[in-house]
Amino acid sequence: MRQRPAPASAAAPWKLALLASVSTLVALLAVELALRVWEGHPFGCPDPGGAIRMVGARYPGSYDPQLGWVPTPGPHPHNVWNTTLEIAPDGTRSNGAPPPPGVPILAVGDSFTFGDEVGDADTWPAQLEQEIAQPVRNAGVFGYGLDQIALRAEALLAKERFTALLVSIVPNDVMRCEYAYRYAWKPWFAVQNGALALRGVPVPEPGHAPPQEPPPRRWLRWSFLADLIYRRLDPDDWLLPDSVRMHRHGVEVGALLVDRIDAASREHGVPWMLVLNWYPRADTEPARGVVERARALGVEVVDLQPLLSAELADGRARVPELYSIHVKTGHPIDIGHMTRAGNARVATAVAERLRARGVVASAEARPR
Repeated sequence: MRQRPAPASAAAPWKLALLASVSTLVALLAVELALRVWEGHPFGCPDPGGAIRMVGARYPGSYDPQLGWVPTPGPHPHNVWNTTLEIAPDGTRSNGAPPPPGVPILAVGDSFTFGDEVGDADTWPAQLEQEIAQPVRNAGVFGYGLDQIALRAEALLAKERFTALLVSIVPNDVMRCEYAYRYAWKPWFAVQNGALALRGVPVPEPGHAPPQEPPPRRWLRWSFLADLIYRRLDPDDWLLPDSVRMHRHGVEVGALLVDRIDAASREHGVPWMLVLNWYPRADTEPARGVVERARALGVEVVDLQPLLSAELADGRARVPELYSIHVKTGHPIDIGHMTRAGNARVATAVAERLRARGVVASAEARPR
């Protein structure tokens, strides 16, 4: 009698696992390849935060042991923005014309104050100087957090006499207080028993002890697929390449820094004003504690969100009129820094408050 062949045994579990793993790997590689082709960089590496290095690269910054970096003195005809750019010997930006006579007003802040993407005469401190006919020193610095802004204000107030202090921030400057490294090493503050404790000073030199990431995360930076996923899962950390975050108490640090700025202004007898700048899609929540603390101290606050958002909402202005627009194939439109027209809005709003507080004379009261 003829025997039937034995039924085939089920595939071994390890074979099934291997097949599933290979299939998953092939699928991931296919998605990775598709993303690379879509982005136009089949052999490149994604750069989630942009090729920004504050010291010795695209930005005209020099190492500073107390602040991390400061603008490099001198003319910079070949800069990343292709604009007129000159830095005075004291590290402040030129306003594009000889200053009028008088004791200057000091403006400190981030790239919105420094005037990324516009020429010397088009920043808001430069336009404020023209509007009030009084010198305005532009001490804004690209990439600064509120911690660096406060330290720079203290240092400059100790060196020279000023009529008033203008501290300008965007909400994200508060969150920058959580980092010890953000495109370059920087000072930072910890909170101990409800008080600020300065850390990271002297700031490590740019080439010293670069920030370290765990190897798996560093390897993932080569993947467009990982970049796509992490942008949604952990945007705060992933979008800042080569960054070191020390804590998540930026809001608390920001409020305490207001106290520190207020103490410095009182020490030097200089009234100060907080200017809260704004741009579309900005998350204003981080700055709420800073604004509330300033108002509790009786500090004048110029909140530009109502003014600028109202102009855009009712059609009196369009986004490209007030802000630079960056268009890149395959990416959403990116809103950059303010244009000359946008900075003019800031200058006018600040001038009105300065006149209302009696810090500068009204146009009618100026000597002729």
